[in-house]
Amino acid sequence: MKKELTIKDLIDSKTRLLLYISSLFTLLFLQTFCTNICEFIDGLLPSQLYRNLFIIFIVHSIFREFLYWKYREKKGNLSLPRQAYLLSVVSWIIAGFSAFLLHYFLYPNFPLTSHIRIFLSYLILGAAVLAQLEYILFEIRYKKISNNTNYTFFNEKISRRIIETFLIFTISPIVTLLLIILRYNTEGIISSDVTIDMLYIGGLMIFIAVVLAISFGNILKEDTKTIIENINSVKSGEYTKTQTINRPDELGEISFAIKDMSKSIKDGIEQIEELHGEITNTQKEIIYTMGEIAETRSKETGNHVKRVAEYSYILAIKAGLSEEEASILKLASPMHDIGKVGIPDNILNKPGKLTFEEFEIMKTHAQLGFEMLRHSKKPILQAASIVSREHHEKYNGLGYPRGLKEKEIHIFARITAVADVFDALGSDRVYKKAWDDEKIFKLFNEEKGKHFDPDIIELFFENINEIYKIRNIFKDV
Repeated sequence: MKKELTIKDLIDSKTRLLLYISSLFTLLFLQTFCTNICEFIDGLLPSQLYRNLFIIFIVHSIFREFLYWKYREKKGNLSLPRQAYLLSVVSWIIAGFSAFLLHYFLYPNFPLTSHIRIFLSYLILGAAVLAQLEYILFEIRYKKISNNTNYTFFNEKISRRIIETFLIFTISPIVTLLLIILRYNTEGIISSDVTIDMLYIGGLMIFIAVVLAISFGNILKEDTKTIIENINSVKSGEYTKTQTINRPDELGEISFAIKDMSKSIKDGIEQIEELHGEITNTQKEIIYTMGEIAETRSKETGNHVKRVAEYSYILAIKAGLSEEEASILKLASPMHDIGKVGIPDNILNKPGKLTFEEFEIMKTHAQLGFEMLRHSKKPILQAASIVSREHHEKYNGLGYPRGLKEKEIHIFARITAVADVFDALGSDRVYKKAWDDEKIFKLFNEEKGKHFDPDIIELFFENINEIYKIRNIFKDV
């Protein structure tokens, strides 16, 4: 089991170096930025500015490393890059708060609004703008270290990410502009009327940006949902339920591609099913032919194996076997006498009664058939090997070759035994004439619980009309 990635894996030495270089340059820029929005900072000496900068940089770095250590394990359903991004945002908020406290205690004569502007500058440039750039850095790094990691959940939305970035890079410059105007308004360079107008315009632009972001996000969310539903429809085999999105961009192109892919898959599956049908029919023909080989050697009609197959299928369904099991038996039962290919002609086609020695040789066909088929791993041939060996076992344990009794005999063999005997007795053979149905039915009732499984005999009589239909369809010419 692979170890789950952590923040420690994500932030290697190279990534950490890039983070601190970008943080340092951002802090240097913030000092300049703060002088533009706060006239009091503008009055400090360069030595005071750089001292303050160094203190804040150290505090910020310590808190950043603490957060990366404290929350190094992946939390909840957050992706690792987003977790690192949120920690960066928190670290910049802490840096802004540290700057607020530092200036508040060092320069108590500064008005409170001055300290608040400094705090806001860290939020705008650090927690908002730079953290977004750091987010991209984390994502690039994560792709490199997670090549062999498969996502098991997809809880982040691209619409949220786009809206988030859109709002940050829309609101940040507007708020920055407003802060600068407020500074010059304080100094009397810009009148209060202009400031009010700019606040109004800035607020309106922020409101429009929020409305646009939400609207765009909802549209993107719905279209993405449609694409996911299309993919799920394809996965579930509902190839005709895919929908296209009429938009002239990548999402529209993807939706049309999925629809085309769905049609291609549907056509391909239909071709495979058609080919499978042909293979199945060919397989049936081969199996029937194999069954007929034995029947032909014993001068019996090839329709016997077809009737036995159909009888077995009906009885299997009525006995509660699944459709798959019944279909396997239908294909396997025609090979019940395949072992007869190993019996000499003088015994197989003897018109009279077999001697004890001859009958002992004849009985070996059950085991011979099993030996011929038992090595195959195909379910049909495995079933055929069972039927071949056990279809002459008797319910009371007096059958051959192993003397199995009752449920020891496989259900496939118990069913085939009834189907085979019914059709064999009702057909002309070299050693006998066909019996009439009443004589066969009498034998079945006498041998119920002896030769045959009594439950299968009951099912046989309950479904005799279906048995008759099959006999008429595949009657001997």
